[in-house]
Amino acid sequence: MKYTDRRVSVPLCARSTTPGLVNKTGTWKFAEPHFVDLTSPCNQQCPAGEDITGYMYLVGQGKFEEAWNLIMEENPFPAIMGRVCFHTCEEQCNRNDHDESIAIHVVERFIGDYGLSKGLTVAPPEDEKDKKVAIVGAGPGGLSAAYQLRRMGYAVTIFDSNEKPGGMMRYGIPSYRLPKEILDAEIDRLSAMGVGFTMGVTAGKDISWDSLASEHDALFVAIGAWEEASLGIGGVDKGGVFNALAFLREINLGNTPEAGSKVVVIGGGNSAIDCARASRRLGAEVTIAYRRTEVEMPAHPEEVELAKEEGVQFLFLTAPKEIIGQRHIAGLTAEKMTLGEEDSSGRRRPVPTGEVFEIQCDGMIMAIGEGTKVEDLPSLISHKGGVVETDNMGHTAAPKFFAGGDIIDIPHTVTHAIGSGKRAAVAIDRFLEGEQCDEGSLDRFRWGEKGNVSLGRIKGTMLFPRRNPGSEVIGFKDMNTFYFDHRSRIRPQRIPLEERLQGFQEVIASPSKEEAVAEAQRCFICGSCTECGNCYIFCPECAIKSDPDGYGYIADMDYCKGCGICVYECPRGAMRMEVME
Repeated sequence: MKYTDRRVSVPLCARSTTPGLVNKTGTWKFAEPHFVDLTSPCNQQCPAGEDITGYMYLVGQGKFEEAWNLIMEENPFPAIMGRVCFHTCEEQCNRNDHDESIAIHVVERFIGDYGLSKGLTVAPPEDEKDKKVAIVGAGPGGLSAAYQLRRMGYAVTIFDSNEKPGGMMRYGIPSYRLPKEILDAEIDRLSAMGVGFTMGVTAGKDISWDSLASEHDALFVAIGAWEEASLGIGGVDKGGVFNALAFLREINLGNTPEAGSKVVVIGGGNSAIDCARASRRLGAEVTIAYRRTEVEMPAHPEEVELAKEEGVQFLFLTAPKEIIGQRHIAGLTAEKMTLGEEDSSGRRRPVPTGEVFEIQCDGMIMAIGEGTKVEDLPSLISHKGGVVETDNMGHTAAPKFFAGGDIIDIPHTVTHAIGSGKRAAVAIDRFLEGEQCDEGSLDRFRWGEKGNVSLGRIKGTMLFPRRNPGSEVIGFKDMNTFYFDHRSRIRPQRIPLEERLQGFQEVIASPSKEEAVAEAQRCFICGSCTECGNCYIFCPECAIKSDPDGYGYIADMDYCKGCGICVYECPRGAMRMEVME
């Protein structure tokens, strides 16, 4: 007997007389698909531990308030970070291998500004706890710890020697990068939450460390790195010679330092660039002298590019030898350098050549690095080389004392400080609750093996529930990028050059809503299921079904033949084939 139509004539046994949902085919397979949730490289890279792929997905859907809330789980300052973070997450972005990385900082800035424009607030803690925590230092590390601890229900008071909170964000970053109204608006949220501020008070001087320790159940020390390194040459006490932080502080206080008409900035970091660009706004001709080449400069390339646009000149392989002049600087003797072997920083060491020349200048700013004033630290805290010794969670050897920010062994950036404050808040909470908090106990809550601790993971508030949280970071080759188009990243608008040098107004403009959404939609959402439906559409056995627990899809192994089509067609690498035992 044969089944016949106009096209085929085959034996009856070649076709099934029952539907696939009745005729189970799952016994055919030797491998089976599993849905996984892998860590995106941007999430692992973020020093603040933000769920970047999560808020990119939300922004792409136009869910701005939800995106703001997701960022605020990990970082209280999205409008600040969207401006001052040097976004190393973008260097790791998988889209780099497709066209261009996502402009993550631009989208974060939009969400931060959205939160400010809509007056979004943080929910008060559900339960108030009867323990008090002192935060010494109102910089990004201290503010981050205070924010997270207050959300946990602790009574938190911040002590700081400055008149206003913000630390380096207020006194070290010029307003053309971070307007003070943005800084104030984001910090004001902490006051509204009930965080106390005691300003103009120096711990160890106006109030003793013993007093702070006796009146509080835990202390977080984040006094920052305000001690400037010395050049080691004569004449630094002459008129017209400034330290970078002192110079930037005067600028941020609205004063006009008399730095001269021809200024030389010594150094190659971001502080040097800030000093140079600020001096240009004061009308000076500016040259940055750096002892290595541009390739070795620690300053962010975008900041270097902006400095060049604004007329800053660069002298590379140049080291200062002697300051010329009597009471006031009249010039600088410098020596030409060459590069030798690599040093401990991984960069080639500058080696003197003996070739000496003079640089004409009537002002000089030294921006060669900062350290901790160790005499300001409590005697109970151990330190080495000006760096407080802690574990990754901020524990010191002294009971009740935790530390973070620029005084510990992390890069001196706002983002790293915010991340250290969050980690310390988790550690303080566990300490006060009598729970274990070594680094190993928190591994499952990290973004990958090397990533920061995620409060979203700890609290289960992530956008994409992690069914298989682990340390694996997804790479570009793990995804099917056929489904993604090729588009250039957004280029934020800059105010015209002639306007920039007229004052300290913000240089880079925030994106429009349409620009932010379009940029967020470029994101691959690496390693997470967005319920695109490809697995459901391509499955030949109706084995892909909705997950009854609400996690998107599941594979019904009674019907799955293990063909792997669903895994191959998954755009984001959120499925894996596993050989059955």
